[in-house]
Amino acid sequence: MDKIMEKKALQAAICYEDLTNRLDIHPDVAMSFCMDEDRKQQLKKACQSHNPFPGLLKPVLLSLRKKAVKKLYKDEKVLQTGPAAAILALDGALIHEFGNLRGNKKSEKTLYCDVDLAGLQVIRLYMSAYEGNKEFIKSRYTSAMRVDNALNGSFYKYKTQDGRKFSAHVYYESQKKIMMDTLGITKDPDKFVFTSLPFDKITTKKAVKKWDALALEEETFKNGACGCMLRTREEWEASEVGKAVCDMPLVRVKKVSDGLKKKFGKFDKRQGPLSGVKVLDLTHIIAGPACTRLLAEGGADVLMVRRGDFVHQEQAMLELDGWAGKNSIQLDFNVPEQLERAKELIKEADVVVCSYQNGALDKFGLSEEDIHRINQNVIYANMVCFSDSVWKERPGWAPCAEDITGLSVRNGSLKHPVNLNGVPLDYIPGMILFAGIMKALKEQVLEGGSYTVTGSLTRGGYWLHECTDLWLDRISDPKGLKIDGNLMARKVSPKCMKDPFVKIEGTAVGTVYFPAPATSIGTGINQYRTDNMRFLDGRSGFRKSSDENASDEGSKGKSKKSKKNK
Repeated sequence: MDKIMEKKALQAAICYEDLTNRLDIHPDVAMSFCMDEDRKQQLKKACQSHNPFPGLLKPVLLSLRKKAVKKLYKDEKVLQTGPAAAILALDGALIHEFGNLRGNKKSEKTLYCDVDLAGLQVIRLYMSAYEGNKEFIKSRYTSAMRVDNALNGSFYKYKTQDGRKFSAHVYYESQKKIMMDTLGITKDPDKFVFTSLPFDKITTKKAVKKWDALALEEETFKNGACGCMLRTREEWEASEVGKAVCDMPLVRVKKVSDGLKKKFGKFDKRQGPLSGVKVLDLTHIIAGPACTRLLAEGGADVLMVRRGDFVHQEQAMLELDGWAGKNSIQLDFNVPEQLERAKELIKEADVVVCSYQNGALDKFGLSEEDIHRINQNVIYANMVCFSDSVWKERPGWAPCAEDITGLSVRNGSLKHPVNLNGVPLDYIPGMILFAGIMKALKEQVLEGGSYTVTGSLTRGGYWLHECTDLWLDRISDPKGLKIDGNLMARKVSPKCMKDPFVKIEGTAVGTVYFPAPATSIGTGINQYRTDNMRFLDGRSGFRKSSDENASDEGSKGKSKKSKKNK
């Protein structure tokens, strides 16, 4: 058994213990953090499979996959695998607990969390794969060519006039243009892409060098884009926004008003404990969709609102794995009739999840207050980059959250900052927001009421600092590695978790391969039904019954586990 993964399993158990105390959530299911001795070789092999990109991007994606998997089996200066396993374990326990509330026969079953698979969840961006739909292959290739430009702060950081480092984070073409205008770069944004990187990096380097870092940061946000001066942790903690973020709870669950208790009834065992829970998904890119994907995998009826179909999304490169399990309805809020349809769906929803920039939907009458007014018994969940007070309306992305909170400096150095593996500050905050939603759902069943749940990319990032501190404190004490006796260690994962990938056929973009969920109740049945992971376009509303989509044209594909990753 890999000694590194055994260490990460222990880190997961310690983080889980701390997490349940921090959130005051104490599930009654036993927890086992486990490993699979074949997993490392399985993931290495998976790097080579299902790489549809043509030309230059094929070896680029292969390199990203190999590096990400290799790092998964290395020690981490900043903990991310253990915390990811801890929050996924809590999420799984909360789903199981919700099933008990809905009449599931209570038992002393154990919830298993595979630590390797938990680590895989934060590199899903690279590992999720697809085949068959040539139009989507073209769309995703074009998306990748656009997003991997010289202003991609995950890879490229530039020295400023005052000797600091600055990183830009612009993942839509509109923001890229704003950032280029801010820097005085006059090149056509459509030609500022992957293939022109060598020249564009020189141009960007010269442009950034004319600015002091904080002045450029402020001008960037003022203009409506996102970029930041890289900070140490101490600098972050001392800043106004850093103090506001550190004062936030990991996830804020606030009761907005009283109301009747929710009665969901017994759940459909073919779908899972969240069957019948209607979720309206107003999210995009990765963090928000990661949260709503977990709701879908647990059986919820998730309806994603987008302007266009899945195949032709601008950021198809970043969004694929976040579509799992969701139906999509195409609505343009600028069209009165379509905006009215959105408001009708809000009235029908149990949960509304939003991850757009704060204030972006206000002009449509879809602010937090508006949504609570439209549906007085709804859970409104919102993901922001910074705090829910200071900088709450500034745009932000996960790599920015790493750079600004001091994580990339801690993972490398001030001179040579290094971002974490994959995009953990998308996935982990999404997992945290999910836990907040589950807590609110439980409160609705037991007490009733309407709730707002708020998560933050930077608060989730700061939690990784706290988890790393906790680990370092524990290993400095001879007795510090003792954990709660209810947290068991198991060297082999249950048989139902043997396959690291799930093959899903009949989706809106063809056949896809998603990393398998990391948790399972008991040893024989995976907690998340793989049938829940299909996704379809062109819906008119929520499912009327659990079988409605199965009868729709184009949705008769089957889901099955891929044993050979072919």
